[in-house]
Amino acid sequence: MKNREESKASRQMNRLLTFFNGIKAFIKKVNVKMEGKYSPSLLALAVTAITALVVSSILFLPGGLGVAGDGSTDDIMRSAGIYYKDKEPDRIYNNYFVKTYSTVASGNDVPGKTVNSQVFLIRLAKGLDQVLTRDNDFDIRFLGFLYLLLYLPAVYLIVRQVCQRVRQFSEGVIIAAAGLFIFSDIGYVTYFNSFYPEAIWFITMLYVAGASMSFQTERNAHWDFYSLLLFLVSGVILVGSRRQCAVIGFILAVYVIRLIFVRKSFLWGVSCVAAAFLLSIFSILNIFLFPSDFTETSKFHAMTRGVLFGSSNPAQTLEEFGIDPSYELLTDASAYDYIPFVKAGDDSLYHGFMDQYTTSDVAVYYLRHPGSLLGMLDVSIRAGMDIRRSSCGNYEITAGLPKKARSLFWSGWSTFKMTSAPRTIGYLILLIGAVFFLFYKGYSIRPPKDRRNTIFLDLLMMVLGVLLSQSLVVIIHSGDAEMVQRMFLVGISLDIMTYCVFAELQHRIKVV
Repeated sequence: MKNREESKASRQMNRLLTFFNGIKAFIKKVNVKMEGKYSPSLLALAVTAITALVVSSILFLPGGLGVAGDGSTDDIMRSAGIYYKDKEPDRIYNNYFVKTYSTVASGNDVPGKTVNSQVFLIRLAKGLDQVLTRDNDFDIRFLGFLYLLLYLPAVYLIVRQVCQRVRQFSEGVIIAAAGLFIFSDIGYVTYFNSFYPEAIWFITMLYVAGASMSFQTERNAHWDFYSLLLFLVSGVILVGSRRQCAVIGFILAVYVIRLIFVRKSFLWGVSCVAAAFLLSIFSILNIFLFPSDFTETSKFHAMTRGVLFGSSNPAQTLEEFGIDPSYELLTDASAYDYIPFVKAGDDSLYHGFMDQYTTSDVAVYYLRHPGSLLGMLDVSIRAGMDIRRSSCGNYEITAGLPKKARSLFWSGWSTFKMTSAPRTIGYLILLIGAVFFLFYKGYSIRPPKDRRNTIFLDLLMMVLGVLLSQSLVVIIHSGDAEMVQRMFLVGISLDIMTYCVFAELQHRIKVV
């Protein structure tokens, strides 16, 4: 009996080996046939075409999807001259995607005061709508269409540049398919039909990464200048979208300075310095001219849902800030709780509690307690893994679906990250280790002729800088209370790093 079972297991193993050997032989045959015909451009073009079809079906076909508003973008809307037609909160906030708005203010509508790069794009979409429809309504799908036009070249660019790292057709197909799987996920593209900044963050980050990757090969000078200009424009739009993004300009400026060594040309060096200077100036202007994205409620949460949340001894921690230890009762308190323990705007909180610390004090505390900071970073990575707003639905109310219903169509990547991917800072540490292991070889301050690894390592360190800067900004200003709304840049940064590491790993270990 035992011998029969062993024989059966052996036959099954042989069948499995035969199956895999057959696949391997088929892949080898395909690679031989495609020898000399491999084209990263054609693969990227195919991915872009499929992406256009998928995203168009999500956004524009009858029953098109979007992301329900949560009230945080109301001032952005009004600043672009767009207003709700329906004033019922249950219909316009969180539960259902709203497709049609009014361009005429009612008696209760107050004009917005926000000026940023996103408002400019919304106004452009509004103008396109008015030219074509000549009515007093705004269909948000015009904004989605504008975002789509900007998005497709970004997908083409990043997939093409990563595919250029390999020379075999089978490897290129896997890399291209991974790019399609990750960057066309419904969790990303439904933001196109919304007033959230995520859409502009997503598109500009893809351009920044793709433009950076394009320096991996030597080419004509004008192409390098085009890439530098694309990097600069995308960076300015990204930095100019929210004050939260101000520090990103300095990170991008450091990367541009590194590009000086790409070409031995005085004009090129001057251009890089000028680009870095402009990015830094825009960051400084952002800091001084843009209103803060954080409120007094955020400051309250920075202590209760940040400093105290991560402290093993809240009473002692409060004493470090000169606050009466009795306030330790506020540990974990949130103004967003269904029945809040105390309201953030309560005057009793200001005297003796909130007047005892500033954002700078919170930052210094984390410098003195790196363990607490590490714990909060772990929370931020977990929040960044969810690129979809769980509290906001994708469907219009006319679809007849439950409140906050979310579509599962084309959601493979976002679902995988929520259910199966490691959602801890350990994953980030592993990712960083993989980046250095895979791209350190041949790294040089002055890149030699083969500068691919130097460019990719610098790029991924820049993306890591964006990730960490956004985590720290949110942690210091609001603890973990607003991470669901503010961790998108952490999520897209993780995905860009993951994509590059996956592509290089499957090339190194010869998966196909």
